[in-house]
Amino acid sequence: MSPANESRVPGILLSMFTGAMDSLRPYIAQGKLKTFDTDGEIVPGIHAMATPGHTPGHTTYVVTSNGEKLMAWGDIVHVAAVQLAHPEASIRYDSDDAVAATEREKVFADAARQGYWIAAAHISFPGLGHLRQSSNGFVWVPINYTRTP
Repeated sequence: MSPANESRVPGILLSMFTGAMDSLRPYIAQGKLKTFDTDGEIVPGIHAMATPGHTPGHTTYVVTSNGEKLMAWGDIVHVAAVQLAHPEASIRYDSDDAVAATEREKVFADAARQGYWIAAAHISFPGLGHLRQSSNGFVWVPINYTRTP
């Protein structure tokens, strides 16, 4: 995310782009922002994985611990009821529909095949679970949880 990329941002996303840039300015001014290249280890146990399409720099974070992996998706999925069954379905806010659909299909298939834990911002509470492949795309399997009084 940089001012040089502003001209590549679709009009509908421009206010979000400028808002994000405004939020980062204080950190940049203080020299506290550390950027990273895609597809690499950020710190031990946390890898960045490029998943463009929603935005050019969209990133999924893969956390490895005790032999298990958790994928923190960000904006890979927006409407689970539609996109799990139809990963090719995009939304107005995807900057590149075709790339977003390709990335979504790839990430869904990998997560289902490998049994990764998923942390998904746009899936109902608890937003943690697994994916299972089905004859109709993919199915969300939420983590079992109980509320202790």
